[in-house]
Amino acid sequence: MIFSLLFGALFFAGCAGTSGPLPVSHTGLCSDRLYGVKWKVVMIDNDTVSLKRAPFVTFSADGKIGGFGGCNSFFGEASVTETAIDFIKIGSTRRFCSGERGVVERRLFSVLKGTKWWQFDEDDNLVIFDDEHRIVLVKSGR
Repeated sequence: MIFSLLFGALFFAGCAGTSGPLPVSHTGLCSDRLYGVKWKVVMIDNDTVSLKRAPFVTFSADGKIGGFGGCNSFFGEASVTETAIDFIKIGSTRRFCSGERGVVERRLFSVLKGTKWWQFDEDDNLVIFDDEHRIVLVKSGR
C-alpha cells in the first residue's frame, strides 16, 4: 500500500512543474494533457501578451497542430515526447501584420520553430522552450 502511494506520487509529480525538462526516464503520459485543449499564449519570455485576440495553439493526438499567431492562422505538425517537442511543417495564412500583433506573431513563430522541450509548471500551464526563450500558455477551453 505504501509502495503504491509512493509510486503514484512520484509518477504524477513528473507531470507537474519542474525546474527543467522532464527526465528522460519518465514513463507517464503527460503529453496526453496537451490534446484537445486551446492553449492561449500569455507570456513570451518575461513579456505579457495582451492582444485583443489572443494567440493560441492546439494539439491533436495525431500530431497535427493549429492556432492563431496574433494576426495569422497557422497549422502544421508536432512531434511530441514526454520531454521534447518539435514543431515541423508550420504554415500560415499571409496577412500583413503591423504593430504589436506583428511583433508578437514573429516572436511566437520564432520560438515555435526552435522549440526543444516542454513542461507543465506548478500552475498546470504549458511552458515551451527553445535554447534561449520560453512561451507560457494557459488552458483556454476545449
